[in-house]
Amino acid sequence: MAGVDVVVAVVVSGLMWFASSGIYHVWPLAWLAPVPLLIVLPELGPGRAALAAFVAAAGGAAGFVVAYWSALPPGMLALLLVAVAAPWTVVAVVWRVIARRTGPVVTALAWAALVPLAEYLVARVSPNGTFGSLAYTQASVLAIIQLASVTGIRGISFVVSLGSATLAVMWRSRDSRSAREAAFGVAAVVVAATLVYGDLRLAAPSPSAIVRVGLAAADTTNRPFAENARDALRVARGYAARVAALAPRGLQYVVLPEKFVAVRPPDDYGVRVVLAGVARRYRVTVVAGLNAIGQTPPHNFATVFGPDGLTVLDYDKVHLVPGLEDGYYKGGTPGLLPDTAVAAGVAICKDLDFVPTGLAYARAGVGLVLVPAWDFGADGWLHSRMAVLRGVEGGYAVARAATDGLLTVSDARGRIVAERSSRDASEVLVSAGVRVAPGGTIYSRSGDWFAALCLLVVVLAALAARRRGVAEGDAAGGSAGQRTTQDRQRLPR
Repeated sequence: MAGVDVVVAVVVSGLMWFASSGIYHVWPLAWLAPVPLLIVLPELGPGRAALAAFVAAAGGAAGFVVAYWSALPPGMLALLLVAVAAPWTVVAVVWRVIARRTGPVVTALAWAALVPLAEYLVARVSPNGTFGSLAYTQASVLAIIQLASVTGIRGISFVVSLGSATLAVMWRSRDSRSAREAAFGVAAVVVAATLVYGDLRLAAPSPSAIVRVGLAAADTTNRPFAENARDALRVARGYAARVAALAPRGLQYVVLPEKFVAVRPPDDYGVRVVLAGVARRYRVTVVAGLNAIGQTPPHNFATVFGPDGLTVLDYDKVHLVPGLEDGYYKGGTPGLLPDTAVAAGVAICKDLDFVPTGLAYARAGVGLVLVPAWDFGADGWLHSRMAVLRGVEGGYAVARAATDGLLTVSDARGRIVAERSSRDASEVLVSAGVRVAPGGTIYSRSGDWFAALCLLVVVLAALAARRRGVAEGDAAGGSAGQRTTQDRQRLPR
């Protein structure tokens, strides 16, 4: 294959990955992005295939580098790029072997299974959880993301990857109508079943219980590292005033951002008094993200003040940001609110990047998760949608208030009930009523069965490729042996 064809394929795939993930979310391009690369990979040697896959995937991962350019040091940015691109490279190299030795249907299914399987394995060891999953590119397509309630996000990655691989193998099999039709038929059935299930779930009756929640953010007034009690109290009073502005809307909960103010001993007491007072005055539950510094270790935690002003929960963040929260105390249990009319929980920002953490709330029967958060501006959409997908997986609503990001309320189907950017104004207030019911889905009850199914598909595809390779080797060996015998017969005696 001509080198220019490979270069074009790599560039086009990389650009489409860049535009469909990270800070951009042109979701149809996620279906098309791998296609040029998958067309050329089987024609390349192992080394060239690995290089082509890595460069294309790194081009797509550059979107994440752009998003965090001002927040992370160069070394961490480089590590992030490699961490996203390397699994894709491994998937591509393994798939290339299968594609060279099996038919279009097996080839397409192998790619579709390899991608979510790799995502599952990476998420189990990565400090960033499910960050970078292909599934998040489809967060705006409600009919597709309902699949997460059965398979988790791995099923979404499977469907999108199957679509991409099918287009590639149909192009490569353009001289064989039967091969094209077989590949298309399998993909059409899977995609159609996904859409039908999604439409049925979206059309199902919604829960009757409505919870009214409020979100508040004021990016320019936050003081996550306030130096003295005066600054901390000023920030706390500002947020108390925002709670007071929201409360007359009939709210039951108000969520404030992650680390919106620093508390240092003995400043903690003054800030708590201010926030407890406004909660008690307006009979509303206030969830406040605080940054406890000036102590060892520091704590990134959320304090929840009940309608009586009493502290009902201090929840420590479980999943800390590598490089930015090193040395912080690491929490270990879900934040569950006691004695509330609707079962509710509290998580902090990155906690909901992790599937097991999200499932813990579903298995506790939570119908609403309240989330103080702090994004990085450019990643606001992506990070908020990661939380939304946790809600679809677990069957609960999510109310998320982010500094430098989006203030989002979503229901258990992933429908966005209300949303605004914290950058829209000097202070942003959001209120909405969201329907809730006790959490729980097929996926939250059955776990990662779909990852096991993907592993089975990959193993069967690899065995098929191995049998084909052995058969071709035997055929080649037999032909060579026959030619050797014939040559010997021609030798003079």
